[in-house]
Amino acid sequence: MLPSFVVTGFLGSGKTTLLVNSAREHFSGKRVAVIVNELGEVGVDGKILKNAYSEVLELPEGCICCSLHAEFEKAITEIREKYDPEVLLVETSGGAVPFPVILSLQALGCLVESVICLVDCVNFDRYKEDNTAKYQIGGSNVVVLNKTDLAKPEDLDRIEKDVLEIWKLYRPVNTFTGEPIYTKLKIYRTSYGRLPKEVFEGVYTLPELKALPQHPQHSHWQKVINLLEPLDYEDLEKNLKNLPEKVIRAKGIVRLKHHPYPVAVNYTFGYMDIPIEIRDYDGPYFLVLIGN
Repeated sequence: MLPSFVVTGFLGSGKTTLLVNSAREHFSGKRVAVIVNELGEVGVDGKILKNAYSEVLELPEGCICCSLHAEFEKAITEIREKYDPEVLLVETSGGAVPFPVILSLQALGCLVESVICLVDCVNFDRYKEDNTAKYQIGGSNVVVLNKTDLAKPEDLDRIEKDVLEIWKLYRPVNTFTGEPIYTKLKIYRTSYGRLPKEVFEGVYTLPELKALPQHPQHSHWQKVINLLEPLDYEDLEKNLKNLPEKVIRAKGIVRLKHHPYPVAVNYTFGYMDIPIEIRDYDGPYFLVLIGN
């Protein structure tokens, strides 16, 4: 169970800068691995990232959500075997949409903590009608209005309104129910790709998650709910999606009705990840609510 973040956004929006700053400010002491999708300026992002990360595997030109699907999975497997990371950051190319990447990560046993889309506030009006840009926004549950220091103050409110409207129209939906997969969107305004700590709060490996009920430690408030009986999946999903806005994450190990093994549950900013089976777990069942 590898916690992962997907960083997307149009060309030149500041994805690499965000990755470097996030590693330095929020992941000190953790083993962080990055997959960078190179497109155009081959090697540039990789060289920058090597100053902040211990392991970088550069991919050839193309889109990791389609033509590089096999290489993408190979890259994750190779990094996990060689480096045993505690956190995985995936930067998509500026021409990629994020949702297929999420599905690949989930298929490989990764928990998707957040999908972060950067918006270039200086150039947004030039590319906001591009379909890829719209699906990048719609496929995210965190949007970062970047380069606010270079934009006119009167434009920021308008850009945020436009982003929210695009998100509502282009977010993915459940094929069977037609319901939006994302129920909430968190929007931040920043410069130089710097984000508050809450975006990355509550990132736990499986051993850390197992220890949480006995040793809850967190810079935000944290509430542990002990679960004595198996849960119905539909009820679990409904209750998580209806959590108050102040709850930014919910994590835990639960038993589901009609399911033979416990599962790891991960909810972040209105998005519930696909539960992952834990076949060798013999401990308490719980949910941890994390908020600000």
